[in-house]
Amino acid sequence: MLTFDIICLAKSTKHGGLCIAGIKTDGSGWLRPISNRRNGTLYAEHYTTRDGREPQLFDIIRIPLIRHQPECHHPENYLIHYSYKWQILGKASLEQVKNLLKPEIKRSSTKPNLLGNFDKQICYEDLQVTPLKSSLAMINPDNLEWEVRYNKQNNKTVRCLFSLCDNFYDLPITDPVWIEKMNYLEEGIFSCKDVIKKLNLENFEADKFRLTISLSEPFQPYYPSQLEYCYKLVASVINVADISKHLGWYR
Repeated sequence: MLTFDIICLAKSTKHGGLCIAGIKTDGSGWLRPISNRRNGTLYAEHYTTRDGREPQLFDIIRIPLIRHQPECHHPENYLIHYSYKWQILGKASLEQVKNLLKPEIKRSSTKPNLLGNFDKQICYEDLQVTPLKSSLAMINPDNLEWEVRYNKQNNKTVRCLFSLCDNFYDLPITDPVWIEKMNYLEEGIFSCKDVIKKLNLENFEADKFRLTISLSEPFQPYYPSQLEYCYKLVASVINVADISKHLGWYR
């Protein structure tokens, strides 16, 4: 049995369950635990600990695994072991953030081709020919804004608008905590200062937002075309000032 400890940096909605991912504490990169259910989706029976807790962002999680099970669009996938429960060992330390997260953010924020290209999606057929080296990234975005709008079905959606080395991105958000906050806002585009003020986010600072970006499962968006695409998603919205306050990193 394999076991890895990760810093949880993504906890997002996926097919009625969750996608959870993080950076391994041994410094060997990202890990995305998956189940044997549809598209590897995780459900409560998979990620709930023995004492009834579920992982939160910046928890250190110990995950029992069966094997590395990479896909061309998700090279970080590991199949979870079903006979053993996950453990939450505590919260990430400031030292771990400096040694593991800061280099990742710097590396991913200094090039405009996010997860391999400059678009909001990647053709799955292309990935089958040339598999991705990474489908997860944590970035420090430029010109960050938030958009609340209604789709064709008249459902409220929340999107993230930002630049990375002058390349513009407009991506959907799958972080359920952030979506719940943003649903209190009316339709429109908001700056970080606007969002902090309107939602009364006490510990947040406008220039301290960081984003965990993930790639979706293949999806066929255009009929009658048979081509499938994997879409870039904002899997977690993190404000460093808020996290630092809660975890006591300023002390």
